[in-house]
Amino acid sequence: METSDFQLKQTFRRVFPEYSQLLENAKSQDEIDTLKERFVSESKLELENAEKELRMTPGFSEIESMVSATDQSAPIPLSSELYEILKNATGDTIKQQLHKLMDGLERLKNMNKDEPGLVTAQIILSGALGIGGLATSTVLQRLAARAVQNAAAYAGVRIATVKLVCAIAVAVIVLVIIPIIYYMSKPANCIVFLINELDKPLNFDSDHNVHGKPSLMTTPIPNGVVIPDVGTYVVGGLIATEKKSSALVGTQYGFLMKYGDTKLGFAVECPLTSLYEDNNCYTSFDMTAKEIAEKTAKENKQFHSVTKDGITLSLRVNSGSGSIAFYVARAYRA
Repeated sequence: METSDFQLKQTFRRVFPEYSQLLENAKSQDEIDTLKERFVSESKLELENAEKELRMTPGFSEIESMVSATDQSAPIPLSSELYEILKNATGDTIKQQLHKLMDGLERLKNMNKDEPGLVTAQIILSGALGIGGLATSTVLQRLAARAVQNAAAYAGVRIATVKLVCAIAVAVIVLVIIPIIYYMSKPANCIVFLINELDKPLNFDSDHNVHGKPSLMTTPIPNGVVIPDVGTYVVGGLIATEKKSSALVGTQYGFLMKYGDTKLGFAVECPLTSLYEDNNCYTSFDMTAKEIAEKTAKENKQFHSVTKDGITLSLRVNSGSGSIAFYVARAYRA
């Protein structure tokens, strides 16, 4: 196991001691899958309880529910430093930076009773400025008002919202991390971090799996803010797909996001073996989710970009080999 993989697992053992013990004692992939579903259900219950508690707080009675679609509730505003790294990242840097982000966020598990400043500090260490729709909107509002970065993050994690922010992080991390650090049969996972650098939110439109199944979709991914002479603060979201349990093929997945009336297409594949294809990716403005999912395997590219009407889509995988493929996707003005 590589150093960054080991770090993820060590952190998971520390913050989820009961879960890790059960997973490490599992005797089959089916048992691991069953445990994962149990943990996902438990994390959703924690999120539901955190929401109920927040709604009883003055000023928060009308917050939108994030429980019915937990995997859609976690946009991540990035620090300007992490944004600059990710937009030019290649190879191991992609994996290392996404590992750092996930490792930092999973540490929030045991911080749901801590002071907002401590929670904020941990989020900033991960390279983010917040997590979840409520924190993200507050962060962006403060940044637009030219608040300093730390103050903006602090505003996104107030005393009333600590439990909610931590619960959202746990729900997402359980979905993403367990399949990549605990497995019996060989995994095939694609983890995409999509950065929205445009001036409108990106909303999920449709998706299609040729093989495998979707496991995570962040929607919407809000647009960020550009502050002259200060920095660019963008928002990203995790999107993931994995092979079906006990399947003899990997995962091959296409998805479309809407930017206004324009559809932005992305596709990724992590085959179970590299006999015919490597880990690959593809982008398009003019294909359905099914078409682009089929196209990525045929083209077998490790980087692809396309430009239309001034908008560029780019998608890069960390490596053509490996059973866990990490991607950075961007949508930006050329």
